[in-house]
Parts: sequence; structure tokens; C-alpha cells
Amino acid sequence: MPQKFNNIRLDLFRLHDSKDNTKNWILCKGKDLKIELKSLTSKTGFPSTELVKHLMKKLNISISCAECLVYLKREWYPLVFIEELTNLTDSDKFEIQDKIEFLKSCKPPVVEYKAVKELTINLCKIVGAHAADGSLRDSYISITDYHKTSILVLIDWFKELNYAPKLMQISENEWGIKFHSRIISRYLTKFFDFPSGCKQYTVKEPEMIKNAPLEFRKAFALGALTFDGCVTSGNKIELCVSSKCFRDSIADILTELGVSHVSMEKQSSDYWRLWSKSLSKEEALKWIGLFEPNTEKWFKLNDHINGFSKRINSFEEAVLILNSVYPKQSGSKVILKDVLLAFKDLKQTYRYELADYLAKKNNLESFGGKWAHSLKHHLDILKRANIISVERQRFHPKKSFGTTVREVYRFNENVKEWMIPERNNS
Repeated sequence: MPQKFNNIRLDLFRLHDSKDNTKNWILCKGKDLKIELKSLTSKTGFPSTELVKHLMKKLNISISCAECLVYLKREWYPLVFIEELTNLTDSDKFEIQDKIEFLKSCKPPVVEYKAVKELTINLCKIVGAHAADGSLRDSYISITDYHKTSILVLIDWFKELNYAPKLMQISENEWGIKFHSRIISRYLTKFFDFPSGCKQYTVKEPEMIKNAPLEFRKAFALGALTFDGCVTSGNKIELCVSSKCFRDSIADILTELGVSHVSMEKQSSDYWRLWSKSLSKEEALKWIGLFEPNTEKWFKLNDHINGFSKRINSFEEAVLILNSVYPKQSGSKVILKDVLLAFKDLKQTYRYELADYLAKKNNLESFGGKWAHSLKHHLDILKRANIISVERQRFHPKKSFGTTVREVYRFNENVKEWMIPERNNS
């Protein structure tokens, strides 16, 4: 069950907009709601016929619509109608709100959402994800990420609202959710102050969350980092965003949690950054709590903390899993799969020889020289996996290398000794 803190209530009546009409009203229902409404209508001081006339004028509705409301002939009732009854009777609207269980919009697509009436941990995670990688235009919502696992946990968070957006593959290496929802868009705009349209440079931590207990703020940061954070090959965490306010809020949350980080004092290339230093296992344990479990970034931190743990039965299985965990990144000349296949052929090599081999194999220009250093990340992974071993050997001096000592890598042909990253979806 999602963790709840009962003292931060959401005023559902704010979901109604003054521009709404009968065609796009926000409607609600609940098991005991009609009983409560019957009591309220009797306390207004208006005879039924006069209450009908009052609602016709106040809500700009037809006589038939007003009569349906006054005589409680509906299953779903508009929020604006209930709020008007509370105003007429000077009633506590939160007591009435407690009777509301579900919400929907008159306007398609018609989905029955659970009426979330209090700030919850999952709701804060959704808000963090939207702040990081979400787009909102009117009632159209889109959130995307390069990792399928991030989108899958996001869909799980949405179950808080009794709704599960459909997983979509946007491109070869991008996943997301895209849907229309007047209810969810109203939650984002009315409670959390997100604009409809561009927010890249102005997005910030919503005041409701900023003023909430730390557990809520941590959930917001988790949602943001799960989508916009980066676990680098050097075991560092980075956040790079266009909004200084957004960056500063995440930094403030990290400080409150006692998580070490560095914030860039000046803007760089239109971005504001924060990052960790190379993580010790102790620091990594603090950071991993800021990423949703079983997402790719969480797994990478877990790999750093606990090492690789999965045994495999064949070279082909290793290639399949490693290629899934370490796919091609934009700007990369080679991928881990290429390096692994090269070792299978070469058996023993050093970095510059490996670079030359990959250049010829993949028809790359100028991959040697300084580009050979870009192989370090791949070599480190293969060493951790016990796929290769390394020792330093002395060579005859060569001017282009500048040293007579080089690291020589040997391919471990015993697949049974390999340990590769564990993934739930492997």
C-alpha cells in the first residue's frame, strides 16, 4: 500500500475551472455521497423549485439540468454543484469531500479515476517525473525516457489514481506514455502549479511539496532523478537541467537527506548541473534510495555496490544481456558488444591494438590515438564481469605511445566464470 500522510489534504473542488461548462464539468460519485447531498439540499433554505432557479442562474444551466441535480436523479454529480451547496449551507467542504470516491470528466475519453484527496508518496513521484521529463498541453500529457524500466514504474505509480497509461515505444531507444486526461492534467495544474505548454526554463518544485515533510520532498526528487538523473560510467550521479530553481530544489533535498553533492555555481551551455563525486559504496547506498528500485539507473548503482551477480550459460546469452544493459549511446563509435566480440577473436591485446582492430572491423576513421581512451568504460565493465583480465607488461619503446609499459588484456574463455549484471527483464 502507498504510504500516506493524512495531514496534507487536496481540495478537489479546485479541479473545477471557471471556464468549464456542462459539457466538460468534472463529475464525482461515492457510495454515501447522494445521502450527503440530500441532506445539503434540505439545509439550503430554498424550496426545491427556488433552488432549481438559483442553480440555473448561478451555474448557467438549463431547467432540466438543474432539476436533475436538485432532485438527485444522477449517479455522477458535478463538483461545482456540490461546492455551491456547501456555500449555501456554510458546510465544511472537506467533510463532503470525504464522501467522494471517484472522479471523471464529461468530455471523452471517459475514465473513472480514484479521487486522491491527500498528498501521497506516489503522487509526489509522478510530479517529480513530470517536472523532469513531462510535457503538458491542455489535457494532453506525455512523459518519455530512454529506459523502459523507468516508464514501467511510472505506470505503476499512476495506479494511485486507478489508471494505468499504455506503454509506448517511441523509437528504438525511447519509451513513454502519452494520453489525454482532464482529471490528471487538472491535478498537475491546480495542485502543483505546472503550466500548460513549455516549462523547461521555469519548472520548479511545487510549493505544496516544498512545504511538506521531507519524505514527500524525497519522493519528488526520486521521481525527478529516476527520469532526469544520470549514473555515469565513472560511478557518478549527474543532474543537468535548464531551470536553476529546479536544480536548486533537488540540491536542497539532497542536503536535507545528508547526500553529498556539488552544484555548479554558473550556468553552462544553458544548463544548471549538480553531481556527486566518484561514489564510495557508502555514498552509493545513500544515492540508491533516490532512484526507484528495478529501474536501470537503480540497477547500475546496485551493480556498483554489490558487483555483478548473474551467471550465464553461453557466450550468446552474455552478448544479449550486455547489449541490453549497455546499448549504443549517441556519439558512441563502438558499443560493448563490439568490444566483447573483438576479444573473442583477438584473445589477448592492448588498448591501441584493440582500437585499431575495431576501426578496421567497423570501418571507423581515426578511432586510434586519443579515441582509444574511450574504450576504458567498456574495458572496466568486462573486467568487473571477469570476461577479461589485465596485467602490465613492458614493451619496446614506441614514440606514438610514449611509454614502454602497457596494460595487456586477456580473454577468459571459461563462460562459467563470467559474472554479468542481473536484470529482472533479462
